[in-house]
Amino acid sequence: MERVAIVAGARTPFVRAGKNFANLGPLELAKRAVRGLLERHAVDAARVEAIAFGVVVPERGKPNLAREIVLEAGLPPGIEGQTVSSYCITGLRTATVIADAIARGRIECGIAGGVEWLSGADPATFREPTTGLSMGEHMEITRREWRIPRERQDEVALASHRNAVAARDRLAREIVPVDGVDQDTGPRPDTSLEKLAALKPSFAEDGTITAGNASPVTDGASAVLLMSEARARAEGREPLAFIEGIEYAAIDPGEGLLMAPAITVPRLLRRAGLRLADIDLLEIHEAFAAQVIANAMAWEQGWKDEPLGPVDWARVNVNGSSVAVGHPWSATGGRILTTLAYEMQRRRARRGLVSICAAGAMAGAMLLTRD
Repeated sequence: MERVAIVAGARTPFVRAGKNFANLGPLELAKRAVRGLLERHAVDAARVEAIAFGVVVPERGKPNLAREIVLEAGLPPGIEGQTVSSYCITGLRTATVIADAIARGRIECGIAGGVEWLSGADPATFREPTTGLSMGEHMEITRREWRIPRERQDEVALASHRNAVAARDRLAREIVPVDGVDQDTGPRPDTSLEKLAALKPSFAEDGTITAGNASPVTDGASAVLLMSEARARAEGREPLAFIEGIEYAAIDPGEGLLMAPAITVPRLLRRAGLRLADIDLLEIHEAFAAQVIANAMAWEQGWKDEPLGPVDWARVNVNGSSVAVGHPWSATGGRILTTLAYEMQRRRARRGLVSICAAGAMAGAMLLTRD
């Protein structure tokens, strides 16, 4: 099996839906991310052998988005293009498609990514098909079951904003400007616990989930360049990190729509012979602050698995995450992989862990390592 390296990543700014990118559409955003990746990192497009790209809300008349990217972004017309749709773990799924092809020696270089243009999404898209409830309504149920207070949710949200604002210069190396927008529009330098506490509940009159401690509806695209270790070395590229382990799982939505990370992370760490204390940087996708807290509690206490030990919050989402940065569903996986890999390189961290929940009561996790 070939070792799979994350070599580079790029993305558009993440922008609130209905704003700056409202007239662009998924394909245009996806092209900007892919072209930005190729140009910024001097990648010879002729040597890219495959692309897997994800989208949950497809563009009308373009069901195989990946193939359209191949034909319009300057990639070789003869390469394979696979479109993936798996809710919020779509970006991890596309990385898995390319990583598996590299690991088995079928290709040496490929691009994984995703895009979401939620400016054009039908409101019904935001509801769970099997239950008819929105993600926020489901999370209110979980929040009550796990007895998560409003103040703790707002603390996690505030940390996301503060970390994202502090990381703007670092994140700039990942962001390809689009039509004059060169940074994410979500992070708020002026937010505070007092301002967050003043917001009204969004999903239930007696609820605690608000617009301030939930991820905003966002447009954006991301792309990640993966290579075999041998190919990266041959091209003189230093791998940012290596994909060391991958895990997916799902549970019954009635057990908690966004609680499947309580399955994926313990499985992945157990297979690697690790505990949470062995992880230098932990990236937990913030669909809601309450979801991050609930899954952390499940890891610490043990829910459907053995306890993993305490979560060191100083290692969690050190550059902010989806509550602040935004969450264009299929693009989030690529954003997190890119940000984590660059941060691991910057800190010379040995291990990084990605955890992403998804609608449908699914989840994905990845373990990244550096020599």
